[in-house]
Amino acid sequence: MKKVLLLLALGVFDTQLFATQLFATQLFAQEVLKNELSVSVNKAVKILEKDIKSKGLTIFAVINHREAAKEVGLKMNSSVVIIFGNPKVGTKLMNSNIAWSYELPLKIAIYKDDKGKVWAQTRLLPTDIKTPNGEKVINNVNGLLKKLIQIKK
Repeated sequence: MKKVLLLLALGVFDTQLFATQLFATQLFAQEVLKNELSVSVNKAVKILEKDIKSKGLTIFAVINHREAAKEVGLKMNSSVVIIFGNPKVGTKLMNSNIAWSYELPLKIAIYKDDKGKVWAQTRLLPTDIKTPNGEKVINNVNGLLKKLIQIKK
């Protein structure tokens, strides 16, 4: 840290670049979970939507990237992102620390890769955002995300 401050004082250091790199390092340090599925993208989306709703969660949006690509004359593999959450829990987290507004709502992507394999992917909530009494909530949410990507027929 002393070296960074010295470089800043000397004007040798690009602070905006440093801040961007620091943010990207923290962002991508979060654990990404992937699970290979034995069903199609469409079937997995239907199963996941049902699972999310059965847990009393709200689905805010379902984004079909392949369909959006078709609309502009482009091709891509199937890829759907489901954006969901619990407004009561999310609002409490954001009221405790507004930095949660970047992390919420939750997202799970279902996609087919270039080898034809279908995957469910999500990113766990970070544990470094200071939140009073938030550790239990974050652990519960991360446990839920781990279960949701285990999509079965």
